[in-house]
Amino acid sequence: MASPPSDLRVLVRRLASTPADQLPRLCPVLVGHVLRCGEPLSASDAGKGKDKGAETPMLVHKLRTHITTLLTGRNASGRFAAVCLIKAVVDVGGWESLRAADPWVRGLISVAQKIDPLPSKELAVITLTKIYMLLQGYPTLIREMATPTLPSFVTACLQLVKSPSTPTSVIETVASSLSKLVMLYPTTLRPFAGQIKTALRTYVAPTTSDSVVVPHALRESSRRLFILLSYTAPKNGSSDEWVKSIKAAILDCHATADQIFRGVVESWESSTGYRPQPVRNELDPSGGGDSVDEFPSWEGIQPGSQRLVGLLEFLAEYLDNPTKAPVTVPVGELLDLTTRLTLVTPPSPSSEETMQTNPSISRDEKADLWTVLPDIHTAVLRLHGSAIRRLADSALPLSTDITDHTVRVLSFHRTNPAVREKVYNLASPLLTLAGPTLPRLTVDSLTPLIRQVCHDILLSAGHLDDAPKPTLPVEKAKQTVQGNADAFLSTPSATPASLFSPLPASLLASAATLLPLFLSHLPQPHLSPDIRSLVDRTAILSSNKEAMLASVLQPYKDSRGRYYPSILPFLVQKFGTSKEVEVVRSNLVRAGRYAQLNTDEYDPSANLDDLLADRQLRGEEAADEEMGDAGEQTDVVAVVEKEKRVVVSGWGTAVTNGTVQEAMEVDDDKPAEVNPFAVTVKETETAVVNKKRAASPLKRKSSGGLEVGEEAKVKRVAVAAAAAAAVAVDTKKVEEENSDSDDEGSVQIDMSLDDDDDEDEEEDDE
Repeated sequence: MASPPSDLRVLVRRLASTPADQLPRLCPVLVGHVLRCGEPLSASDAGKGKDKGAETPMLVHKLRTHITTLLTGRNASGRFAAVCLIKAVVDVGGWESLRAADPWVRGLISVAQKIDPLPSKELAVITLTKIYMLLQGYPTLIREMATPTLPSFVTACLQLVKSPSTPTSVIETVASSLSKLVMLYPTTLRPFAGQIKTALRTYVAPTTSDSVVVPHALRESSRRLFILLSYTAPKNGSSDEWVKSIKAAILDCHATADQIFRGVVESWESSTGYRPQPVRNELDPSGGGDSVDEFPSWEGIQPGSQRLVGLLEFLAEYLDNPTKAPVTVPVGELLDLTTRLTLVTPPSPSSEETMQTNPSISRDEKADLWTVLPDIHTAVLRLHGSAIRRLADSALPLSTDITDHTVRVLSFHRTNPAVREKVYNLASPLLTLAGPTLPRLTVDSLTPLIRQVCHDILLSAGHLDDAPKPTLPVEKAKQTVQGNADAFLSTPSATPASLFSPLPASLLASAATLLPLFLSHLPQPHLSPDIRSLVDRTAILSSNKEAMLASVLQPYKDSRGRYYPSILPFLVQKFGTSKEVEVVRSNLVRAGRYAQLNTDEYDPSANLDDLLADRQLRGEEAADEEMGDAGEQTDVVAVVEKEKRVVVSGWGTAVTNGTVQEAMEVDDDKPAEVNPFAVTVKETETAVVNKKRAASPLKRKSSGGLEVGEEAKVKRVAVAAAAAAAVAVDTKKVEEENSDSDDEGSVQIDMSLDDDDDEDEEEDDE
C-alpha cells in the first residue's frame, strides 16, 4: 500500500484546524499543497473496494468534504477560501474531480448571486467558467451538470453587469467569461442574446458623454462578446447574422461622420449607394439614442469622434474574431467608408486650408475637427491592418487603395508619432503581401514613407544634425524685451535635438522592421538612386543586419545598366561572425573571382550556380580541345602520306585518287551538274589544317574519336561513293558499254559492296 503524499495530509490537517476567518490569508499556501496533489486527486476510485484501508482515498474524501462545508457555510471568508480551493482542485484533478464537482457548481452559482464581496463573486465566475470549459470533452457530464446550471449562471452574470455598484473590472471578467462560453454552448445561451447585447452596448463605443469611464480592456471584451453572439443564431443563420451586424455598424459610422464632418465640404462620392443624411447646422452635432438597438446618445465634436473611433475599432474586431461558418465580408462597404474618412484632411502648413469648408459652421468647431482627425485616421489604419490579416492573399486587389490611404494619412500627420507608428505597422504586412507587384507610380508615391522611416532611424541613432536655431536681426533683437539669451551664443549646444523629443521604442522597432522590406519587397528598378542610397546609408549607420543583407542580395542597377557599389564590406565588418553573412560573402567572393579569371564583366545579380556551371563547361571544352588537337595531328599525317582526295557531288559522282576515273572522268574546266540535295565533302591537307584552326571543340572531339580505323572508314566511304556514281551514269553510256539490263548492273554493284564490306571487316579484325 502506497503512502499518501505529505502535502495531502498537511492540507487536510490545516483545513480541519484553522478557523474560517483565517483561511483567506493561508490561501496561497493551501493552493500550493493542492497543486502538488494532482496524482491522488485524479486517481480512480475503482480500487477502493479492494483496499478499504488505504489512507489516500480517505484523505481525498475528507478534502472534498471540507471544501463543500466551507462553500455552503455562512462565513464569507470560508466561502472565499472554498472557491480558491475548488479552482485549484479542478485544474489538477481531471475527470474524477469534475465528476464530483456537481455540488460545487451549484454552490458557486449561489456565491455569485449572494451578497458576498465582489472578489468572491469574480473568482466564482472564473471558476465556473473553467469548469464549464473542462466539461466539453464529456457529453454525459454536460447533460448532467452544464445544461441544467448554465441559465442560472448567465442570469447571475447579467445581474452583476446591470448593478451600478459593480466595478468595471468585474464587468470585464464577466464579459470575457461569457465570450468563451457562447462558442461552446450557443444553444443554451440563445435566449439570453438580446439581454447580453442590451447590457453591454454601452461599453462597445463609449464617449465622454457617458456617465462611466470605460477602460480599454472592457471595451475589447465587450466587443468580442457582442460579435460572438452571432453563434447563437438558429440553424444556419450565424453567417447572415454576422453580415447584418457588420453592415449595421458601417451605417452607424456613416451617420456619425455626417455629423462631425459637417464643417467641411466633402469631395467623396459613395460607390455603394450611401447618401449622407441632412444635418441641422444651428444645433451642435449629436447622435445616438435611448432605444434598445441604438448606442448611447452623444453631443459635440469630441464625443462624436470618440464614437466614430470606437465603431471603427468595433469593425476591426469583426475581422479579428472567428466565425461559426463562412461569411461574406462586405469589402466594398468597408473600403468606401475608409476612403471617405481619409479624404478629410487637416489644413496643410504651406496653405491656409486644403479642403473647402462650410461657412455656416463656426471656426471653433472646425478647429475641434482638425484635432480629432489623427485619432480617426489611426483607427482607419487599424481597420486596414485587420482586413489584410483576415483576407490574407485575397486582399491583394485592395493593396493599391490601402497604399494610397496610408501615404495620404502620413503626409498630413507626419509630426504625430502615434500615427507614424500605425503607418509603419500597416506598411510592413502591406509590402509583404503586394510589394513586388506594385507599379512604378505606386512605388514613387511611397517616397515620403521611405524618407520618414530613414529620418526616424537616423534621428534615434544620433546621425542627424540638430535643428537650426532661429536667429533675430540685431536691431530687432534689441527691441525685444524677452527672449532666449542662449540664441546669441556662437558655440552650438552639445545637447542633441532628439533628447528633447525622444521617439517611442515601439515606433523605432516598427521602423527597423519596415526598413529591410524597402529592399527585399519593392522592385528596385522603380526606386530612384537617391532613395536607394538613403536606404543603404540608413542601414549602415543603424547597423540593421536584415536591411544590409537585403541590400547585398538586391544590387541596384540604374537606367544606364550600371551597378552601384555593394555594401558587403560594411556588412562583413559589423556582422562577420554571422552564419548568414559568411554564406553570402563566400558565394559573392567566388563569383567575383570567377569573373576576374575569365575577364568577363561581373554581374552581381547573376546566379552563382549559373556561373559555376559555365566555368565547368569551359573547362570541359578546353579538355576536349586538347584531345582534338592530338587526333587532328594524326589526321594531317595520314592525309599527307596517302594524298587522298574524295569528292562526292550530284547523286553519287565520286573521285578518289583516280580510282573511279575509269567509270567517269572529271573535267575541271567544265562544271559538273550538281544535285541541290547532295552533300559535298572535301578533305585535303589544307582543309584539315583550317579545320584544326576554326573547328568547335565538340567537332574536334568527334574527329579525335575517328583516329582508330580511319583508313578503313575512308575506304568504305569511297567504295560507297563509287557505287552510287555507277548508278547515276548517263543511260546512253551504260547501254553502249553493257547491253545487259539495269538489274544485272545492280547485282554487280551489290556484290562489289558485299565484297568490300567483307574485306573491311577482315581488316578491322586484323
